[in-house]
Amino acid sequence: MTEIQGKSTSSSSKADCSIQTLAPQPQPQSESQPDIQPNPQPESQSNIQPEPQPKPQPDIQPDVQPDIQPDIQPELPPEPQIQVPAQDPADNQANNAIEADVSTLGLCDGSLAQTYGNQRTTMHSKETPRLATPLTSSKNCKLKDFSHGGYNQVSASHVFTLLYEGRLFFAPVENPHRVLDAGTGTGIWAIDFADRHPESFVIGSDLSPIQPGWIPPNLEFEVDDIEDTWRHKPFDFIHMRMLAGAIKDWPALIAQAYANLQPGGWLEFCEFEVWVHCQNTTEVPQMILKWQSGLFEAGERIGRTFHVAPNLKMWMEEAGFVDVTENIIKVPDAPWPKDPRWKEIGLYQQQNMLDASSAYGQAHFTRVLGWSPEEFQVLSAGVRRELKNLRYHMISNLYVVYGQKPKDEGAGAVG
Repeated sequence: MTEIQGKSTSSSSKADCSIQTLAPQPQPQSESQPDIQPNPQPESQSNIQPEPQPKPQPDIQPDVQPDIQPDIQPELPPEPQIQVPAQDPADNQANNAIEADVSTLGLCDGSLAQTYGNQRTTMHSKETPRLATPLTSSKNCKLKDFSHGGYNQVSASHVFTLLYEGRLFFAPVENPHRVLDAGTGTGIWAIDFADRHPESFVIGSDLSPIQPGWIPPNLEFEVDDIEDTWRHKPFDFIHMRMLAGAIKDWPALIAQAYANLQPGGWLEFCEFEVWVHCQNTTEVPQMILKWQSGLFEAGERIGRTFHVAPNLKMWMEEAGFVDVTENIIKVPDAPWPKDPRWKEIGLYQQQNMLDASSAYGQAHFTRVLGWSPEEFQVLSAGVRRELKNLRYHMISNLYVVYGQKPKDEGAGAVG
C-alpha cells in the first residue's frame, strides 16, 4: 500500500505539487511569488529563504563589536587572572577602594606634564654622587651613603599637595614659634611653611647643601646629620618626611625629637610603606616584587630598615607621645583611577616611581646584594615596564602619623 500511495502522489496533478510548495510560503505574505516561483524553481526557493534570515545578524554585529572590542582586547589577553576579585590588602584604611577608569586600560607611556617635568631636580636623575665610600661594614653606612637617590622631590611635593588638599601638615599645631624640618632635602616643605607662617622661625636640616639660596627671611638651612646629637633650642613642631631606609635607629631618633620639643609640642611623620599592593589582584607584578624585596633585604643587612611606616605609631607611643594619630592614605601608583583628582595623583606618583626605579636602590643591589650594574639595569627596565601597565591597579600606602609631647613634661633638652 505504501508503494501505491507513493505512486499515486507522484502521479497526481501538478496542482497538488504546487499546493505542497505553496504551503510554507504564506509566512512571507507574498501572493505573487507562489504563481511564479514554485514551477520554475521549486528547490532553489528553499535555498533562497534561509539566506535573507541571517542577513539581519551581520547588520547587528558590527554595531556591537566595535564598541566592545577596543575596550576589552587590551586587558584580556596578557593575564586573565587579574579579573578575579581579590581581597584588598589595604582594607583597614580610612578611605574606600579607588574606582578604576576602564577607559584607560592598556599601557601608559608614563610621561609627566611638562609643567613639573621640566623642573626635575638633576641631582636625583642618577645614583647620588654621595655613594663614593666603599661599604665595608654597616658602620660605614650613614645617611649620606643611602639617601633617596632617584627621589624626585618636586613631583613628590605636588603629590603631597594634592593628597593633603593644600595643607602642609595634619597635626593640630597652633602658632608654632620654632619649627624643624629634619631631613629637608631640597627644602620645598620648609620654604612653603616659612612662606605661610611668617611668625615662625624655620630650620631645615640635611646632610647636603642642595637647597636654594633665595629663601624666606624666617628660614635657615643647615648641614647636619639628624642621627647625631641635636644642638638646638627646643622646637614647637618637628616635621620629618620620606626617610625610610636612611635611618639606622628609629626609636633613638624619635626619642631625641621628643627631648627637643617644648611641652605640648608636636612631631609629625609622613612615610610611604615602601611596598606596592595591587587593588584588583592578590599578586604584585614580578619585577616590582623582586625590586622591593631586594630593597628590604639590603636594608636589613646594613641596619637601615625599610619597615618603618607601620611602626611609627608604636615607636612614638613608646617614646612618651600622647594623642598619637595614624592616618593611612591609599595612593595610586599610576593614572588608572576614574576620579580626576586621583588620576592626577597617580600620574605624578607614577613619575616618582619611574624615577626611583632607575636610580633608587642601585647602591643596595650592587654594593650590598652583589649585583652587577647590568643586572640592576635589566631589573629597572622590567620595573618601569610594569609600572606603566594600567591593568595593574597598584597602590602604595602613605602613613601620616603625629603625636604630642605632654604639656606637663619638663622643657625640651637644649644642647
